[in-house]
Amino acid sequence: MVADIISDPDPGLRMDSRSWLMVPVFAAATLPILWRRRNMLVVYAVTLAALGIHVLAFGWTVRCGAGLPLSFALAYASGKLTKGWMSVLGLAAAVAVQAIVLVRDSAAGLGIIGVTALMAAVAWGIGAGLRKRSGTRADVIEPAKSYA
Repeated sequence: MVADIISDPDPGLRMDSRSWLMVPVFAAATLPILWRRRNMLVVYAVTLAALGIHVLAFGWTVRCGAGLPLSFALAYASGKLTKGWMSVLGLAAAVAVQAIVLVRDSAAGLGIIGVTALMAAVAWGIGAGLRKRSGTRADVIEPAKSYA
């Protein structure tokens, strides 16, 4: 977002806003992943809401550089930390994150969502495979034990 704000206007990119408010609103979309081990549904809800607000408030800008890697990380976390229908719902939510990121993205656009959805599915599959291989119990996060 900072690059979108301070860069020289590119005649080939549509930029509806160069407001500094784009930074904290986009940060509100990226920070929830830090709580992925607590509740993935809340993480996705906050991320989707913040991205939706960002698109509505600031219009066309470049979001794909940070938004797409975020969606891949969320897809991986869904595969690794959840199972069953929750895991599949997480993959669908990761693709929804991609759709919101790309719907008014000046650099990439919605036309690449087929490729990015496939990339998210691969990340999800890697996470699910690692969960199964390691024998990690999904949907259960046990608190750290104190030895003091």
